[in-house]
Amino acid sequence: MNFDLLIVDDDSNYQFIHKLIAKKSGFHADPKCFNSGIEAIEYLEKNKETNENILIFLDLYMPETNGWVVADFVESLNQSQRIKVFIISSSVNLADKQKALKYSCIIEYIEKPLELNYLEAIKDTLFF
Repeated sequence: MNFDLLIVDDDSNYQFIHKLIAKKSGFHADPKCFNSGIEAIEYLEKNKETNENILIFLDLYMPETNGWVVADFVESLNQSQRIKVFIISSSVNLADKQKALKYSCIIEYIEKPLELNYLEAIKDTLFF
């Protein structure tokens, strides 16, 4: 399976951990990291005409532009077959989890931290 993996999180420790887990699990060899939702939106805007599949590990609560703004942007592209989102958040708020269900691009809501065994278990089942 060929796809770009974007890790969008303002916390460099979580970026490092999620990148390491993605590599160690064999899920993805070279994830791209973004410190803000704005950076991720700029990348998606620049690459919206390509046919590359994109999976995003998206934090919700970041300064400047939160994860919901990124999810709204992804939804506006109407490319949920090509761009998929995993929310990976420290929020245990039920309202956040319910809100995530309203997005066609969001396929999973995971509470931080992401775990190695989870990615190992799903790496062969993810489809675009």
